[in-house]
Amino acid sequence: MGRSVYCVVTAAGSGSRLGNPGPKALVKLAGHPLLHHALRSLAPLDDLVGVVITAPSDYLDVFTKIAHAAALSYPWKVVAGGANRQISVYQGLQGLLTLDTAEGVLPANDPEAIVLIHDAARALTPRDQFQRVCSAVSSGCPAVVPATALVDTVREIAGESFCREGVEITPSGATPDRSRLRCVQTPQGFAGDVIFAAHEQARAENISEGGALDDALLAARLGYQQYFVAGSMRALKITYPLDLKLATWLAENPEQA
Repeated sequence: MGRSVYCVVTAAGSGSRLGNPGPKALVKLAGHPLLHHALRSLAPLDDLVGVVITAPSDYLDVFTKIAHAAALSYPWKVVAGGANRQISVYQGLQGLLTLDTAEGVLPANDPEAIVLIHDAARALTPRDQFQRVCSAVSSGCPAVVPATALVDTVREIAGESFCREGVEITPSGATPDRSRLRCVQTPQGFAGDVIFAAHEQARAENISEGGALDDALLAARLGYQQYFVAGSMRALKITYPLDLKLATWLAENPEQA
């Protein structure tokens, strides 16, 4: 057996941009909630020893039923998330410490453990993406992020927008070098002690009001280098109705994607 792998699946977010009044993780994709797909994508992961799912506090029973229906082969629990993603991940990490794992398994905050932070909204993330992240952490990288190259030219906006005849006009600023930019995905992977220390420090500094953009940035604030591995177009973040349509096609045509 390799290094013990844990995962926090963040699923406490709203589905408002998908036109869903409840949690995004409950939106149906090819007949099952996004959360079901996200949990099943973890099932074949090597050395996975436990998972914690963060959920809105009013939906703990619903999320628990989905996890049961997914017939997971690893220990898991559902915990209440918080007001933003950073708080939810912290709650999930605390849940990892109290999982009923097998005897001899390293605790999640051990330097030799691997902790993944994964968004349920990236419900179709392929197994090999999880493995790339875990392999990089195993090789000694303290914070690992899957990422894809940009296909669009990116412009930085300078100054404030104003309206002329009902059209919003914004001055253009710099045009960053696209070859140096990446779109960040999940799961992000960490040595166990690194991610726990990063969130404890963020909590101590009380930066959770707006929340950090992602967990790797919290690790970087402690001086840990971020490392990138290849992401996948299948790991798209399902945010808008068009994303859901694309994800539905991907789920129904896995051999063509």
